[in-house]
Amino acid sequence: MIKVGMVGCGTIGRELARACQKQFSEEVTLEAIADADPSRAKKLQKNLRPKPKILSVDLLVRRCDLVIEAASMQAAYEVAKKALSGGKDVMVMSVGGILGKEKEVFELARTHRCCLYLPSGGVVGIDGLKAARMGKIHRVTLTTRKPPQGFEDAPYVVKHGINLKNLKEEKVLFEGDAAAAVKGFPKNINVSATLSLVGIGAKKTKVRIIASPHMLVNVHELYVQGDAGSFYTRTENFPSTENPRTSRLAILSAVATLERILKNVKLGT
Repeated sequence: MIKVGMVGCGTIGRELARACQKQFSEEVTLEAIADADPSRAKKLQKNLRPKPKILSVDLLVRRCDLVIEAASMQAAYEVAKKALSGGKDVMVMSVGGILGKEKEVFELARTHRCCLYLPSGGVVGIDGLKAARMGKIHRVTLTTRKPPQGFEDAPYVVKHGINLKNLKEEKVLFEGDAAAAVKGFPKNINVSATLSLVGIGAKKTKVRIIASPHMLVNVHELYVQGDAGSFYTRTENFPSTENPRTSRLAILSAVATLERILKNVKLGT
């Protein structure tokens, strides 16, 4: 049995904890959980059977075989660093948190001979991008549309004093590279970090962010062009019923990644 430790007890952390105890109960035990907010960890623990221990991140890493980060961009790098330095496999959900530090994190995984898993999240097309990377990629563009209220507390919107209330038509909030997009919209554009790491890097991956008052779902449009050809994907994400800021597909992607880790048959690129 693989001992799993969950860092972050929010929407994705809760779903993965339930999956560990139900869907993957024959392969793993949910050994421990951790959260910066102790009350949130206690609330999750109360709803789980058997009850995992509530530990500090350091102790959780020591006691577990697989560490899952589902906390925040601010926590992702430290969790990944501690897990990999301790020779433990780690799944990182907040991929934007390691962007810019990926060389160090990847080297830790190589040096300590452990695995770093980065789920696709709320965007499709990662498998095609991985395959295209084996040749030459010329262009990767991501266009994201969301309802205006989803961007209201984004650092970029606050800094530039962008008024999102009473929009009657679409408004382009940002056009630039993925590195700048992740900094300006840390809660909205995590998928651009994953695309950057899989494809041609954060500086070359182009991102366009649009507030759309008529949009009821979050939409990601990916366009990739390379020597192997080109492809376009459109993902319309329904929000999680527990947290509208988290897409249901991102949660399912995390569960699917855990399944991929545990199963002997690996499907897809």
